[in-house]
Amino acid sequence: MNDYSIPPIKSPVCTQEQYAIDAGHTLSTVRAQVDRGYLPTIKIGRYRMINLLQLSRMCLEADPAKPKQK
Repeated sequence: MNDYSIPPIKSPVCTQEQYAIDAGHTLSTVRAQVDRGYLPTIKIGRYRMINLLQLSRMCLEADPAKPKQK
């Protein structure tokens, strides 16, 4: 395990629209990433929200030295 900690965030989840704005992507790009399973989500009521805590963990656990598989 790393010595890193999860960075502070305002909320553990956000809407796909807000994530697109914050990340500098289009809404259609974010929705495609959600559909492909690239972004972790959680369903709250009828809304599919981006799970920012899980995304932070995924980023911290990613090994930059590991080659990408095709």
